[in-house]
Amino acid sequence: MASVIGEALLGKVCEIVLEITLRKLPEEANTVVNFRKEFRWLNKKLRHVRGFLKDADQQSRHNEDVKEWLEEIRVISMLAEDICEECAVEPLYVNNVQSCGLSFNKCIFRYRTGRRIKDIKDRIRSVIEEGNELKLLHDLFPANEASPSSSTSQSVDWKRSSVLPSGSDSHTVGIESKVDDLLKLLDSNAFPVIAVVGMGGMGKTHLLQHVYNHSNIKERYEKSIWLSVSQSYSISKLQKDLVFQINDEELSKRVKESEVSEQVLAPEIHKKLKGKRCLVVLDDVWRASREDDLLARLGLPTANNIPCKIVVTTRSREVCANLNANIYEMQNLSDEDSWRLFCVYAFEGSEIKREPEKHLVEVGRKIVKQCGNLPLAIKTIAASLAKTRLPREWESKLQQLQGLQTPNVDPIMSILRLSYDSLPAVLKACFAYLSFFPEDQVIHCEYLINLWIGEGFIPAGEGQWDAAWDCLYQLASLCLLQLWEQVQLDETILQHTLIKQCKIHDLLLDLAIQVSRENKCIFSIEEASKDASADWCRILLVKKDIHEEDISDSRPVCLRTFSLSHNRGIGSIPPTLFTAMRGLRVLDLSGTGISALPESIGKMKLLKVLNLKDTYIREVSECVRHLKSLLFLALPQGCYNLPLWINEVKCLQHLECENVSRMPKGISELVSLRRLRSSPLYLSIEEDELMKSEDFADMAQLQELRLNVGYEMDLEGIVASLVKMRWLYIANMAGTEELVVPEKVAAMKDLESLTLGCFEVPNLRELELHWYGYSDSLEFQIMPNLVRLTLYGENRRCRGIAKAFGKADGFPQLRFLKISWFDEIEEFPELEEGAMACLEELKLTRCPKVKKVGGGLEHLKRLKLFNYRGTGTDELRKMFKEGGEYCHKIKSINPHVTIKG
Repeated sequence: MASVIGEALLGKVCEIVLEITLRKLPEEANTVVNFRKEFRWLNKKLRHVRGFLKDADQQSRHNEDVKEWLEEIRVISMLAEDICEECAVEPLYVNNVQSCGLSFNKCIFRYRTGRRIKDIKDRIRSVIEEGNELKLLHDLFPANEASPSSSTSQSVDWKRSSVLPSGSDSHTVGIESKVDDLLKLLDSNAFPVIAVVGMGGMGKTHLLQHVYNHSNIKERYEKSIWLSVSQSYSISKLQKDLVFQINDEELSKRVKESEVSEQVLAPEIHKKLKGKRCLVVLDDVWRASREDDLLARLGLPTANNIPCKIVVTTRSREVCANLNANIYEMQNLSDEDSWRLFCVYAFEGSEIKREPEKHLVEVGRKIVKQCGNLPLAIKTIAASLAKTRLPREWESKLQQLQGLQTPNVDPIMSILRLSYDSLPAVLKACFAYLSFFPEDQVIHCEYLINLWIGEGFIPAGEGQWDAAWDCLYQLASLCLLQLWEQVQLDETILQHTLIKQCKIHDLLLDLAIQVSRENKCIFSIEEASKDASADWCRILLVKKDIHEEDISDSRPVCLRTFSLSHNRGIGSIPPTLFTAMRGLRVLDLSGTGISALPESIGKMKLLKVLNLKDTYIREVSECVRHLKSLLFLALPQGCYNLPLWINEVKCLQHLECENVSRMPKGISELVSLRRLRSSPLYLSIEEDELMKSEDFADMAQLQELRLNVGYEMDLEGIVASLVKMRWLYIANMAGTEELVVPEKVAAMKDLESLTLGCFEVPNLRELELHWYGYSDSLEFQIMPNLVRLTLYGENRRCRGIAKAFGKADGFPQLRFLKISWFDEIEEFPELEEGAMACLEELKLTRCPKVKKVGGGLEHLKRLKLFNYRGTGTDELRKMFKEGGEYCHKIKSINPHVTIKG
């Protein structure tokens, strides 16, 4: 009876509270009811604000009043964006079944939102008044209501680029003789340590990349090791990198399985390298003292007359002295080499492809002179002019450069800033966000794209991902980013994949950090606690080694990105740390020592990116269930199961759970899911809670999938649903003799990478084939887009490769070819001239019965490496050795190729 009365009383109280709320807040309620109308006005004004930021940003560097005014605009803009997004996701948090009228929770939400809208409108009025005093409003809100930055030259082309820019500059303009100089120094036993010294932007790293990849180096040294040192280096991390590049299996295993101190590891490394012909490059060394011997701490042998050589790049002569290094002084480019380099980037070719207008040449040479013959400055300015032939734009750039002559200001940083200032707003935001990553870190492009989308830099919509990739390509084409493809082995499934990666020059990273600081980004907990304006902080990155006791409970209200990444000393997070971070979009806890998440994370309704990789978390925390806006979720390696409620994270587009092999049925309700990165999936036949073949029917957006084929799996039905697939891995774990691949795979027009049994798709860029076929010869069609081809023989039935394999028009884009473990093949087909014209690496290994390698290898003019380890009869192997018939034939045409047996 008491419980019935209690329930009735509680219901009456709720009714009274709801009545009073609605009666007392008519103005606020009316504001929320008319939300669309009111925010149409607000968004219109905010568009003008964002358009004006380009010019105002430049003014703010010289005017403190404008700077403060701009900061207020940014805060208003972010708060308004938060309200818009919270309103958009609120329906995901409200029960579908409601009583008539407004629910109590919905009423409270509308009331609070109305108050926040009112506050924003008041702040906008204040900004307008202040802008009038600063005489900026006539620019901010022009009479014709046009956006100040609507010029077509500033717009971003959202078309997806079909050409991936190279990661490292392939040109040798101005460094040909320098490469020869360094090779001669390396030949001399008098110099165990060589230091390439010069100011930033002179091309030291670029020079060393060409030396490192030179064919002479590959022939003379057993090992070549590259270490990026940078300003804040860790001896233990450098030692681990050294060990893995030495490729000693026993030592690598020890380092992987347990923490080994630098004092223990140094003599081990010294022992492995001593007496071996080894080249070690230490790139970008900032500090090294005699008292704290960097080389000795790493374990590198440095005695005279030893085969091991060490090459250092540095800006400091003091470093050279402390390392007792022979100095190689980098000189500026000559005037003519500077002009040649300018032509490479401004006229889009190794030299000028077509004769430019005389006036452009005259202006171009003046521009080059203003760049001070510094390669990085020349490249960035030239790249910014590559898409225009309008004389007025070239002349404008020249005038801007001439106006940069400021005493006591680094000229190259001024030039780089000029390149940044000319970017459209979306590219400015994307470039500045590169400050998220430490110096010299190789960045996975896919994760960077997710961060940009999570932060809201890329407008939402159907083409959002293509637009984000296009931003990446544009930054690379403007030489503000290095972009390349790296072949990596996924050890969980033993699959080689092409990974798009990028890197930023340290001077450009300095610029990104500078710009980020201007936009209220902070890079340490200490800064956040000391800075009086930390409440306006947009990004908080903790880049140095800290422990959990160092974490401040300060919570900036405008924070969008928070990273504690790679701070292993953080074992837990204060439970209240995230309670006020309602606007947080990106949370990166990867590489920390945490084993659980605080429940306060579940309150962050706008969180888009949550990175938990390389942590000690074993189960997906319940708080993740409430992150309805989450787009990207990366789980740690120790997480082997997904919760049944994973379907409630409705907006998820990218899920990394690399050790999960059985998916809950609800995963099929994530209709926006694009990437499902897991172990090869075992699909259920009987268990209702686990995913079955038919559950893929609703996952039409899926682009990446790994599957284990079972006896009763409906592979035909699965493939028919996945028309947008780009990366597909199918493992035949059922033990069947031969895998029958559905014809529907050929309809996957965007498919780039496929690993499965014997099958071909013309649009592929990568194919790994485990040959289970019964025929005597391996047949191939022409695959015009294939970049990487790996063939493994799994039985004794294949005795040859069809002659059509070497057709003149075959495999025009192929760069890597590996044929291995074919026990019965006796002949490699002849390659016609023009076949595999782009091939750089050919591996014909573990094919013991090969008696003849047909002609045509000499036609592979881009070939850098031919490896025939474990292949052929004794007689055949002799022909490939130095002085042999095949070796002479190949090297007479291509002297730089490396041949290994």
